[in-house]
Amino acid sequence: MTVAVCAGFYTCRYGLQRPVMSVYALFGVIAFGVLSRMTGSGRARSAGVVRALPVAFTLTAVGTFLAVHTLTAVLGMVVVGFTFTFSAVAGPRVAGPSSGLQLCYILACFPPYAPQQIGDRLAGLALGMGLLAAAERWLLPEKPTRGYRTRLALASATAAQLASRLAADGRTGDGDTDDRTVDAIADDLSPARLPQGERPAAPSRTSRAYAQAGASARTLLHQLRGLTHTRPDCPDALAADLLEAVADTCRHSAEALGDAAPPRPGAVHSAIVRFQTARRRAVHERPEPDPRFRAAVLATAESARNVELAVRVALRGRGIGRVEPRSLFWYADAPTWWLWARRVRAHLTPRSVLFQNAVRVALGLGAARLVAGLLDLSHGFWVLLAVLTLVRTTVVQTRQAVARALVGTLAGALCAGALLTVFGPDSMVYATLLAPVMVATFTLGPLCGIALAQAMFTVLVSIVFAQLAPATWELDEVRLLDVLIGSTVGLLCGLLAWPRGARRELLSAMARLLRECAALVTSVTAAILTGPDRRTPVDGEPASHALVLAQTAYAQYLSEPGSPEQGGNAEDWHVALMVGQHALAGSYWIPLYDRPDRAVLSEWEGHEARRQAGTLSRALTATAAAADGGPSYDPAEPLPPVGPPAADVPELADLEEWLAVLRNDVHLLREPARRAHGAGPS
Repeated sequence: MTVAVCAGFYTCRYGLQRPVMSVYALFGVIAFGVLSRMTGSGRARSAGVVRALPVAFTLTAVGTFLAVHTLTAVLGMVVVGFTFTFSAVAGPRVAGPSSGLQLCYILACFPPYAPQQIGDRLAGLALGMGLLAAAERWLLPEKPTRGYRTRLALASATAAQLASRLAADGRTGDGDTDDRTVDAIADDLSPARLPQGERPAAPSRTSRAYAQAGASARTLLHQLRGLTHTRPDCPDALAADLLEAVADTCRHSAEALGDAAPPRPGAVHSAIVRFQTARRRAVHERPEPDPRFRAAVLATAESARNVELAVRVALRGRGIGRVEPRSLFWYADAPTWWLWARRVRAHLTPRSVLFQNAVRVALGLGAARLVAGLLDLSHGFWVLLAVLTLVRTTVVQTRQAVARALVGTLAGALCAGALLTVFGPDSMVYATLLAPVMVATFTLGPLCGIALAQAMFTVLVSIVFAQLAPATWELDEVRLLDVLIGSTVGLLCGLLAWPRGARRELLSAMARLLRECAALVTSVTAAILTGPDRRTPVDGEPASHALVLAQTAYAQYLSEPGSPEQGGNAEDWHVALMVGQHALAGSYWIPLYDRPDRAVLSEWEGHEARRQAGTLSRALTATAAAADGGPSYDPAEPLPPVGPPAADVPELADLEEWLAVLRNDVHLLREPARRAHGAGPS
């Protein structure tokens, strides 16, 4: 960034004698090298800067012409602030340069109203962004990270090896070592392990498919690892055949992801059908098989099938056509415009943290521009920059950031004032100091916190503007005043617009998700235990929508500095997301295999399944009520153990296996409350 800034600034200021062009060259680099969240390799970051160039041109031109009047500039600021902050719905790659793009409008919309300068402004911006793109690409470029597709291929290949060994002899090698390796590969599929811009979070079909494949692959690896510890002593040829199909399907998915083979339908679906048919015929075989193990193998095969289908959708796109189940792969054959419209519509609600952030930032920037215009501040640009860089998602975090920023700005102003007093108007001294001060600012600022960053940036700004026009210590006084005004505006917006940030919305979203999961537990159990003529269809759409909003709220919550969960002192809400995923998966595949002859179910078996489902449903509902501020459940009350497996009813064993998985999730979800009440770990 220092090389790009100095090359552009020196060329325009001293070579071409164009002060306006030099300012835009400098801020073009700062906008997309400092304020923007560009991630990935040097090539990817360079491409991101180039893609943002036309939008930056447009915003600079619009800001230049809207500066004719304060009201038009304010209205434009509100629209730009909301639009580019709300662009986070398109995923981190699209939202990465949003702050830099807003800075392009901010810089251009301030007086003086000078449309005749638009040529210099655009030329300087193009030069600065072009130099930054070149520096990202060729000067100390960051190496590419392992992409999500590569990680998914490794996970699929590992799953194939585990399933193949299980099918052969049930052993996967060195116990603990293999467990740690499998856990590491599974955890690598977590979006939190990837750079923000490389996460599969966009509304596109490919991104949705990769995200679903990754979640299913994580579940698959954990299921296979669990099977190695629960495999019965006696061989089970039926389960071994299904595991071989799982291995074959995972192996082919890994090859397709590695470009070694075209994606094609795997063998696991037909193997599942054969397994179900043979399992019904063999319910009384001797020696008696373990129905719980067979149910676990079936659940593993369903996860492998989801991985295979999601990989095919990701690699072939809409050409794959309709994919079943529609509840999980509704996006496979949907038009691209509809997928984007669905994502935007889902977040156009005050319950979405992305919508809340967009409104908060838009109001803050609009109010700051109005104040700067009404007070006719000579450097009002810094007011908006303070709002853009200091506003956080909670009023507490904003207040802390503002306090540190003001201290840093005051310290920087004192240093810069002394510098300007000692060296006076000698611009060549400041030209000499620019590069080393810039290196220190861009290096120490991110490492040492916002206070030092503001102090160094204040000194840097003073050195830059001292080369554009004669400057005195009053320049730093003006900057300190502008930062104070911008901080006040940001604090007021944070206080009035969702002051608790994502914390309140997180609790509400998790409560809504857990209630929908409780309803799914009840409806899926009823679908298995009641006759076809009285069965109510299982509708997973409400839970699916609740899961999307909960995932977004959780991601925003974790992004807030100092969130309690980052220190391990609060509920592990990621477990609630696991509950939602497991509940949705089971709501699809468990009701598929209905036993036609329901007369063989004893009253005790039906009662036991309903008891387990009812207990889980009540636990989920109570946890949801506690999250929503209602009466808390008793954390010491244990969940009853799952009853004995129903050996003569395979589908009931499937239901019990699903309830057991959810039961374990609920135990994990209640663990922090147990510790808080002194019950100790379960």
